[in-house]
Amino acid sequence: TPKTAGLIVVHIGGIVSRRIGELQELVCKKGLWLVEDAAHAHGSSYGGVKAGTFGIAGSFSFYPTKVMTSGEGGIIVTNDDRINEEAMIYRDQGKASFTQNAHVRMGYNWRMSEPHAIIGLKHLERLPAMIAGRQKIAAIYDEGLKGFRNLSRVEVPAGGACNYYKYIVVLKQKQDRKALKALLRDQYGVMLAGEVYEEPLHKQPVFESYVSGPLPASEDYCARHLCLPVFSGMEEAEAYQVLDALKDVIG
Repeated sequence: TPKTAGLIVVHIGGIVSRRIGELQELVCKKGLWLVEDAAHAHGSSYGGVKAGTFGIAGSFSFYPTKVMTSGEGGIIVTNDDRINEEAMIYRDQGKASFTQNAHVRMGYNWRMSEPHAIIGLKHLERLPAMIAGRQKIAAIYDEGLKGFRNLSRVEVPAGGACNYYKYIVVLKQKQDRKALKALLRDQYGVMLAGEVYEEPLHKQPVFESYVSGPLPASEDYCARHLCLPVFSGMEEAEAYQVLDALKDVIG
């Protein structure tokens, strides 16, 4: 619409969409911004281009569950001078600079403390190794799931590199997910990871006042997806244990 300022693309589970190039072409043609929600995608890429650098700006989360963390918070990356300047202003109470106590925006306290920054920098140094650990487990899952009839994996597109913040699989038929997870936990000692989103965005209470049309594909996908456990220190034997349990329970 004439009011559209830009598009936001979300790299779910650390997977950069194979259609990212189409979005770049679209925003260029329409004179719009492309902003990346790269909260899941530290170190992920497509076509050799890192997540967070396809658009005018990208944001990364440092929540404790992410592939890397500073303990809490996050960062914005951009190659646009104006966005960089505005971000610096908003993060520090709307001040024009650290040397001036002049408030030019209604800003907030989004400053990162030095201890948090040190943790983040150390994790950044270790990021390639942490991703490699996750990719090793993902490769075991990739191979092991080939024989499953009732469970399929969400594939990383050719030319893409995923950090496997989440390893997402989809049930062929909808099941009682809570009961399934409880069975795997209680009888097999397998703890599945939390879902990417248990409910789609349009069904969240904060948006109740907005008109939302039916989004059956989103609702179905959210209801049928599972996330297998994956972390950098995970042992290969643990991955095979997960596959064996899934084979018995789901097949």
